Amino acid sequence: MNKMKKHVAIIGLGNISSYLCKRLIDSGAQVSGVTENVNRINNLSKIGVTVFKREEILKCIKSANSLIITAPPNSYSCPIISNFGKDIVKSNISWIGYLSSTSVYENHNGAEVTELTKVIPKEEPGIFRYKAEQDLKKLTINTSIKVEIFRVSGIYGLENNVFNQIKSGTINIIYKKGHFFNRIHVSDISRVLSIAAIYGKNEGLVNLSDDCPAPQIDIFKYAYNLINLKIPEVNDYRDIKNSLKPSIRRFWDNNRRVNNNLLNARYGPLIYPSYKKGLKNIYNLMTQTNNQ
Repeated sequence: MNKMKKHVAIIGLGNISSYLCKRLIDSGAQVSGVTENVNRINNLSKIGVTVFKREEILKCIKSANSLIITAPPNSYSCPIISNFGKDIVKSNISWIGYLSSTSVYENHNGAEVTELTKVIPKEEPGIFRYKAEQDLKKLTINTSIKVEIFRVSGIYGLENNVFNQIKSGTINIIYKKGHFFNRIHVSDISRVLSIAAIYGKNEGLVNLSDDCPAPQIDIFKYAYNLINLKIPEVNDYRDIKNSLKPSIRRFWDNNRRVNNNLLNARYGPLIYPSYKKGLKNIYNLMTQTNNQ
């Protein structure tokens, strides 16, 4: 199919939507999507996105030949798959990209995980994501629709980053020996998804994560060095874990290094392969904005 005629529908125009839609449009695709957020409706409409309301999801699906689902799952599955699965199968959709999460891997005590790692989630976030993945596979198993599931690490960018946390003045820096976090820059997400949706040739699982899993303390040290400030007191996780909310404690109890070799092989080198390159870019952009 001529990529100039590709029509990509995005169900869930969320935080990455401005980056993703611009990439798609710049690549020659027609883009539509669903959101109720007034600011996003206005901003995305200005760059040429056809925005539908929630009650018009079916209309959005029927207009496209590639579909990206970013809407999060509920306790049953992905609501888009549950409510519109049969309509998707009957539509002109030939490729579906589903944004899942590396939370499905849960804790591996700092060991590396790949797309071949056995997944048996025991906690709700991972259970819900994994159930949605399986339901999407079942829906399309006897069809010609290709399904590519992206397991996404923590997303950061100009709007959501460590500098904003530092600026808030409420930052809590925690150190846990041997603990790793995984992340991906929003520009890399948008680049990969736009290529995937426009060409629609790949399927299966792929980890969407950068080349450099790292302890959280390393990210903070680098950020404070960039802004030429002294890093504040660091809390040892062992000393404060009992005072943390269960959701935060669960966040720290899950420890893994996400392997992205397949991502790099399939979609080429990342724009920001490490937190250092990503944060340096964000710092430069923020500095330029402040100097204007």
